[in-house]
Amino acid sequence: MDSQSSAESDKWISDDEWEDVSPQTRRRLLRNAFGATAGAAALAGCSSSSNEDTPTPLENEGGGGSTTTDGESTSQSSGQTLDHIISLAPTNARFNPYGNAANFSFRWYWAMFDQLAVHDKVSNKTKGMVVEDWEYADSGQVAWNIRDTYTWHNGDDLTAEDVATQLKIGKLMQTVHKGYGAQPLYENVEQTGKYELTFDLVEPDISREIFEFGHMKRRAWLWAHRDIWGQYAEMFDDATTDSERTAAQQEMMQAVQQDVWDNANVPGNSVWEFVSGEENVAHFEPYDDYVSPFSDAEWSNGEITGDMIDYSLDWHRYPNQQQRTKAMQEGVIDVSYPPESQSARDRLKENGWGPADSLSEDQITPQMRSGAMGVLLNCQSDITGDPRVRKAIHHIVPRKPLVEWVPDYGTYWVEDRIPSGIGQDKEVPWFGGNSNWPSGDLAKLERYAHTEDDVDEQRATELLEAAGFSKSGNRWKDPNGENVTLRFYTATSDEEPMALRFAQIAKSYLDSFGLQTEVTAQEATIRAGKTMESGDWELLFDNWGGAKSGPPFLGFSNSFRVQESLSGQPLPSNDSWAMDRVVEVPYPIGDPTGDLQEVDVIDKLNELRTQMSDEERRQKVAEVSWIFNQSLPMMLINEEGGTGGYWLNHDNWATKPPNNNLNPAYRYEIVEIGQYSYCQYMAKMGTEYFHPAGGQ
Repeated sequence: MDSQSSAESDKWISDDEWEDVSPQTRRRLLRNAFGATAGAAALAGCSSSSNEDTPTPLENEGGGGSTTTDGESTSQSSGQTLDHIISLAPTNARFNPYGNAANFSFRWYWAMFDQLAVHDKVSNKTKGMVVEDWEYADSGQVAWNIRDTYTWHNGDDLTAEDVATQLKIGKLMQTVHKGYGAQPLYENVEQTGKYELTFDLVEPDISREIFEFGHMKRRAWLWAHRDIWGQYAEMFDDATTDSERTAAQQEMMQAVQQDVWDNANVPGNSVWEFVSGEENVAHFEPYDDYVSPFSDAEWSNGEITGDMIDYSLDWHRYPNQQQRTKAMQEGVIDVSYPPESQSARDRLKENGWGPADSLSEDQITPQMRSGAMGVLLNCQSDITGDPRVRKAIHHIVPRKPLVEWVPDYGTYWVEDRIPSGIGQDKEVPWFGGNSNWPSGDLAKLERYAHTEDDVDEQRATELLEAAGFSKSGNRWKDPNGENVTLRFYTATSDEEPMALRFAQIAKSYLDSFGLQTEVTAQEATIRAGKTMESGDWELLFDNWGGAKSGPPFLGFSNSFRVQESLSGQPLPSNDSWAMDRVVEVPYPIGDPTGDLQEVDVIDKLNELRTQMSDEERRQKVAEVSWIFNQSLPMMLINEEGGTGGYWLNHDNWATKPPNNNLNPAYRYEIVEIGQYSYCQYMAKMGTEYFHPAGGQ
């Protein structure tokens, strides 16, 4: 086809007239004037129709449409509508990430805002999105260059002033991007050009991967339009006293933006534009002016733009699973959590539903993780306070049987195979990659019981006897001659049925070995408060940090439960159950019977926070993994992975498998989402990997 540049197309409308039609973008005008395909091809620079690998616009495939609050379908002239689920009514949304009484569903963040950066799992590096590239100076100053291709959905250019505004608000609120309480590790934010800004690291020697994870990737959606939120950045600049900063914080928390679909109130900047909201439905349309930051990725064949997307996105509010299941059965929605009932799952599968990715097990790599569950072991108990007892428990309780009863096991839940303290999503990039994991020192770690065939009663007996325990009949006694009873507090079936079930399975193995176990299901606030702090327990259900390809340091800081913080301050709530700061660990790595050496866990973790070469970090991660592997303050049971929790109607929507890391949904991780159930955000990466069925 003949190419027509956007500059040439400008000739059909004068500069003065552009101002009169500002609510419509230039791409939308072209699309309306020339037709969807012609306008998209003109602005994407399409000069040949022979390149079949180039993502192209979808031309009115199928008869899909949006859905009203009562489930009735309405026609869409441009093609299909992807109907997703949401837990928040659009009319109730009050946008403010820091607001006490405000709320804004994070799923909408995923759609309408882009992150500052993402994680490339193949190279184990950060890839810029809103921030195109960056540079660290030896002095600790950091320079960010912002992509000049971004615009807000109200038509304004996205500039460094917007990014500086958000960073300053993070300093004001002492929480970076409202991301799990991460403390700002920067200061002295300054805009140095339209698309450039600088700031100084508070700790110049901080690990770059730790800084980038917390400040550029984890919940680092850029939302702070300068004209709407800039006043709070100015308050931070102007505040000179604690009282002034407190007043500014209070005003920021009380600010509310209503009618979040109004671009004058909450403009987005990603591929999806929030155009209207009803009581139970939020309507999004492709933002034609969007230029994907993935356009410069090596797998991309040319520019990926919003006007290539020929389907809309609706988010439907269904407060409970019964309503969601009914909507799935009736074809009202395309994406949802599946019902727990296996019979309901089977019926839905007959109608084209299945896990969003529909991958075979051989396509699922150890990196595909998004959440984790485990069991704390009381390091101050008279019984489990001895690490040899904790090791014995790991030799008796195999991790795979604890989760393999789960429906869809193998493509959803994966047992933790090597007790390293960080999980496979972090082990893989550091120790061998997908094809050679585990390698190096990680392969030397003690495996304990992975499958039932790995249960080692002889080794467990040796460990318990070395700790002064004895066995009479089929009952173990402690060093004082008292019968051993392990008190195991777990979640209720309402909170987490999987945790209750694996506690019962673990009990069966421990009872059979003679370590009698009492399982008590307890409500979360009581379990995590009164019971935990009392120290009157040996095992207690808890979540751990293996997930989202974060730096190993973050995984360790969650799985090592120590009596002191990283700053060395005591944690009174941990006194009665957490591990001591100094522990004895056998060396060298890989020899559990080696000479014991005292190690300071806090010092080792803090060493991981500093900048070092990849090889140095690999060695340090291996050592800290070994310390965890031999001290075992926690039993890491499983990691949520494979195809994730979402199901997709595959009769209506087509996806592609990992394809040897060529599929960007698996290579580039938008950290807060995970790389499965990617239909919310795949439009940012082009139509080649996710699109209406039959559209490619």
